[in-house]
Amino acid sequence: MRIKRIIQFLTLIALAAVLYDYGFNQTKEAQRVIEYIYFSVTLAFALLETYRLLNHDIPFNLFYAIRIFLPLSTTVVIMVDWIIGTPLTNAILEHEGMFLANVLLLVLYGLTAITNVLYRKSFSPALIFTGSFMVVIVMGVLLLKLPNATTHGISFINALFTITSAVSVTGLSVVDTQTAFTTFGKTVILICIQLGGLGMLTLTAFFAFFFKGKSSYVEGLFIRDFLSSEKFGGLFELALKIVLLSLFVEACGAVFMYFYLPQTHFPTFFDRAFFSIFHAISAFCNAGFSTLSNNLYQEEVRFAYPIHLMVCVLIIFGGLGFSITLNLLTLIKNTIWGFYEHYFLHLPKFEHSTRIATLNTRIVIHTTAILLVVGTVLFWAFEHNGVMKDHPTLLGKFTVAFLGSVTPRTAGFNNVDMAALSAPTIFMTILLMWIGASPASTGGGIKTSTFALAVLNIVSIVRNKPRVEAAGREVPQDSVNRAFAIIVLSVAVFCTAFAIMAYAEPKLSHTAVFFECVSAYSTVGLSLGITMGLSDFSKILLIIVMFVGRVGAITILIGLVKDVECSHYRLPKESVLIN
Repeated sequence: MRIKRIIQFLTLIALAAVLYDYGFNQTKEAQRVIEYIYFSVTLAFALLETYRLLNHDIPFNLFYAIRIFLPLSTTVVIMVDWIIGTPLTNAILEHEGMFLANVLLLVLYGLTAITNVLYRKSFSPALIFTGSFMVVIVMGVLLLKLPNATTHGISFINALFTITSAVSVTGLSVVDTQTAFTTFGKTVILICIQLGGLGMLTLTAFFAFFFKGKSSYVEGLFIRDFLSSEKFGGLFELALKIVLLSLFVEACGAVFMYFYLPQTHFPTFFDRAFFSIFHAISAFCNAGFSTLSNNLYQEEVRFAYPIHLMVCVLIIFGGLGFSITLNLLTLIKNTIWGFYEHYFLHLPKFEHSTRIATLNTRIVIHTTAILLVVGTVLFWAFEHNGVMKDHPTLLGKFTVAFLGSVTPRTAGFNNVDMAALSAPTIFMTILLMWIGASPASTGGGIKTSTFALAVLNIVSIVRNKPRVEAAGREVPQDSVNRAFAIIVLSVAVFCTAFAIMAYAEPKLSHTAVFFECVSAYSTVGLSLGITMGLSDFSKILLIIVMFVGRVGAITILIGLVKDVECSHYRLPKESVLIN
């Protein structure tokens, strides 16, 4: 326990060194001191972890081997350079990247320790989930207020709005991201997007398992509730799959964008790499943030259609939901294996195979496909003589229409002038924003499954069926009730926000204000061009709406309201007039 305390103290020292190193301008002497702090912390961490291993304080496994390799290898490299005659100062400076990686490892170690303390408290999963987002927002605002994060400073309200928009993966901006923030500031925003997209608890669960190689029962309960899993076993393995799959998809998207970026506008390797990584993460997390002032409508990438299509693919993958994606991968794997067994191994094909695709997967895939097709067709029909006239080719028109259908599903990217959209397109966009992405995904909105259950419920009532059925399965009544509650709460939140904001901003168009409120609640990030001109009161209002939209109004209410004991008796039924 004493060694763990020492490591936690080293974590604070390492974090302070990194913040001072990147957040402030230093003299050469101060920079040299920081490099020695990096070296000392890394050396101490390596010695303490080795001591814990030799005294059997922690079991040696693959996770521990990976964890201890970085500080030990860094220490050995520095010592070898020093022994062969390289001055210690020069050796440290030459391997600053390795030291920074060690410091980040220590910070992650500290985060898992904090998470373990929270898990041991008697908090509800809903409060832990909500609190994790609040912690990230507070940390992000403090980082964004550092002198080196911005070019000309930033007010507290604007910093809070920006970080809340990033953590809630919304994408609304009250300042120009391209000109207002330095590379360090944009990196802070990017980290907040990643934490908000994957969920703080998923990442901390992954790193907790990475550092300890095991999980406790209480931790498993919290992760099960956060991941909406019906099973208790294998939850940390599921968190591991989610993190690795997300990073893999983002990496593939970044590599694709890198090779299709116009080199005339992005001449250096760093420019192309940072743009690709930033937009790949922002697209997969459905954030909509861009390092360009006019988003994808900027002249440099306005006609880079492969980039736009890759953004669409990443948005769709991120918006499907992790459980849906993993279920689809299992279905594809079994289909390919079944095809191989039947046609190559000539094994008999079973008439009644195991049902792999869950009801949730079927509903989400069908609803997503219908919304994408209908949205693309309607956007093309409404804007073929409007904003699409700047794109004469068939590929260009399709890309614009497809992105116009995909991005309202909580992504927030735009490759057209949003203020020039026709009224029918704006109404369609509002509807798509309200529906949003799928459950347990990086997106917001009421979710596709909620919308589908509402439609199926209407169909059941019209057909006079007492139950809601789909794909050969009966939908539980509690799922239908939850869908109804989510719809009512969403309408209540953004309508209330619209009424308040319309009163506070009387000079703005009511259509633009309503569009902004729906975009904030559904964590989309699209705007008709009024965000930067809002008053501080309206910014605070949108901050609250974005936070409620990302966490979920029903999740917040569940966390605040105490559970009521369920009685075993049933009261007499009496009908209520509806219409």
